[in-house]
Amino acid sequence: GGGSEEELEAALDRAIMLFRFIQGKDVFEAFYKKDLAKRLLLGRSASVDAEKAMISKLKVECGSQFTAKLEGMFKDCELSDDVMAAFRASPAAAGLPAGVDVTVSVLTSGYWPTYPAVEVKLPEALDRASAVFRDFYHSKYSGRRLVFQHSLGSCVLRAAFPRGLKELSVSTFQAAVLMLFNDSDTLSYADIASACGLEEKELKRTLQSLACGKVRVLTKEPKGRDVSNTDSFSFNAAFTEKLFRIKINSIQMKETEEENKKTNEQVLQDRQYQIDAALVRIMKTRKTLSHKLLVAEALLQLKFPLKAADLKKRIESLIDREYLARDPSDANVYNYLA
Repeated sequence: GGGSEEELEAALDRAIMLFRFIQGKDVFEAFYKKDLAKRLLLGRSASVDAEKAMISKLKVECGSQFTAKLEGMFKDCELSDDVMAAFRASPAAAGLPAGVDVTVSVLTSGYWPTYPAVEVKLPEALDRASAVFRDFYHSKYSGRRLVFQHSLGSCVLRAAFPRGLKELSVSTFQAAVLMLFNDSDTLSYADIASACGLEEKELKRTLQSLACGKVRVLTKEPKGRDVSNTDSFSFNAAFTEKLFRIKINSIQMKETEEENKKTNEQVLQDRQYQIDAALVRIMKTRKTLSHKLLVAEALLQLKFPLKAADLKKRIESLIDREYLARDPSDANVYNYLA
């Protein structure tokens, strides 16, 4: 209704007011991008209109360069819908394994956060489905490379329990583990590890979510909250959840210190390039400048908080790499080396 739209508008405006006080806008952008990506890819966004409204406010505030990647993420989502429609209408779609449907989001790597590649051996049906899509995509767009990010994927599995049929909404990793139980009722940790090829930390988290959480599709021997390499797992024939469609949450790693540190480091790395580029740009135009004037001009050009000491370090580095040289007659003056 009208009221809720006005409330949303007011909330976004309050967010923008806070945003004005943030000095390191690039840090904000990096974290915003990471969270927006999760919302878009995992279908967690409350409203695409609200997301877009926030981005247009950020654009007014900071200019289009700041929001270009965020807008690119939305464009990717819309283009993916078109690609999927073309795939479903194409003869290629007939090559999908019986009873398997697939939806792929095709993302431009420059717009999205970078994700670590996580190895997993997909169940045969899922592997075939991704190959069918990959062939279709390459026939339509030659020269593009597709890399599947299975850590962001999800599946809906049909599960026949003795007490009735259920639909399980799971991650790709959970699906890879659960589908092994089509062929055996009980598997050891070692069996599962070699069959799905997930590294230990990821596999333990996945098994924990399936056998130790609220909804237990698998049972674990011996019982307990933690998964160890000597455990064995069985299909839970006594499963009695009332709902037909059940979402089995992955055990989300909290945004770990590590993840946050990585995002911050990435930003600092980007800043160094920006500082170097600004210093070289200024010197290229001016040819000769005193230390004081170069620092003053660089501080004007760069959009994030900086200490003169940070700039001094980058200037030293540019001298080492022979972009600049100290003036032979005055060590406080730099000359540009073409």
